[in-house]
Amino acid sequence: MPRLLSFMLRQFCNGAVMGLAFAQLLLWANVGNLPALLASDPHGGALTGFYFAQGALLFGTLGMSVALMNLSESDE
Repeated sequence: MPRLLSFMLRQFCNGAVMGLAFAQLLLWANVGNLPALLASDPHGGALTGFYFAQGALLFGTLGMSVALMNLSESDE
C-alpha cells in the first residue's frame, strides 16, 4: 500500500475511534435525553447504528483532513 494512502487510512481510523467514543459519551451523559429517544422509537436499533456511523464518518474525515493539512511540504 502506498505510504500516503496508509497514512490517510490510519488517521481516518484514529478519528473514527474518537468519533465513536464521543457518540458513546453523549449517550452515557444522557445529552438531550437521547438514549430514551432512541429506545422509544420502533426503529431505534437502526437509528443508533446510523448515529454511530455518522459520528465515525464525521470525526474520521476531520482527523484525516487535519493530519493532511499539517503535513509540511519538502523544499526540493
